[in-house]
Amino acid sequence: KSTFADCGTLALPIFGAVGLAVNSFGKFENSLVRIEGLVGVSTGQVEKFGEAVKNAASETGRGPQELADAMFFIASAGIRGSTAIDVLNASAKAAAIGLGQTKAVADAATSAVNAYGAENLSGSEAVDVLTAAVREGKVEAERLAPAIGKAIPVASAMGIEFHEVAAAIAAMTRTGTDARTSAIQLRQIMQSLLDPSRQTETALRELGVAQGELADQAREKGLLFVLKRIRDLSEENEEAFADVFPNIRALAGALDITGENLAENEQIFAALSKSTGDTDKAFRLVKDTVQFKFNTAMADLKNAIIEAGQAFAPII
Repeated sequence: KSTFADCGTLALPIFGAVGLAVNSFGKFENSLVRIEGLVGVSTGQVEKFGEAVKNAASETGRGPQELADAMFFIASAGIRGSTAIDVLNASAKAAAIGLGQTKAVADAATSAVNAYGAENLSGSEAVDVLTAAVREGKVEAERLAPAIGKAIPVASAMGIEFHEVAAAIAAMTRTGTDARTSAIQLRQIMQSLLDPSRQTETALRELGVAQGELADQAREKGLLFVLKRIRDLSEENEEAFADVFPNIRALAGALDITGENLAENEQIFAALSKSTGDTDKAFRLVKDTVQFKFNTAMADLKNAIIEAGQAFAPII
């Protein structure tokens, strides 16, 4: 009786550990299967995604389940192959340095990559811009990510680079405007330049600006250059500036960017134009912290549990 009791006492923790491992693998597998079943990615590519997720977990200290869910989101956005893995790795690093959940960062990154094209903007470059925007602005990544997508389509259509979009939003958040409102104001500013109203065209002619000239300059010299030019041309006539931006949201955003904080905003635009590598720089600092080392140890443990669950699953 004692022997049977001892066996039972030992069996319960063992079965519990096996159950935990199988359950962890089941959740992880389900996230990957959804990529294949709902998104239509091939089995071979999904297997590569699975390995990439586990490698990213070990490197960044983010949980493999969190990263698997993020990979489903990335694949759902139409990102494939090495580009998808690039977005995942960059987003995981951004999450590790404090920009929020990996999925939130990937949300904005995939929107930017899709809008500008992977040949023009890589996943890591997009995340670098987001990292710099959170650093320079007064906004959290969870709020910036869904907001910035409101301005990206118009910006890409005008040829305005992603870092200027993020810089404009970051600049406006410094004065207390929330990220969503900043993105809407920015979209209205760009819309006024891309498709000017009759009032805007009349105001620009009075300032000596030819039709379509500002849109060309925005594409060639940047959005900030155009806003500063309008401000300078209307310096002696404040009403002229308002006539160029009859939309109240566009006017509020333009005044915010070119107002008293212009010098600081110029620095923000300059910083985001040179943001390449910002995520990696911050990540190298985080890697030396005790918290990061603990997180990577936990991520490795979770990877091991998932692999054990994969081995036990057929038996169960």
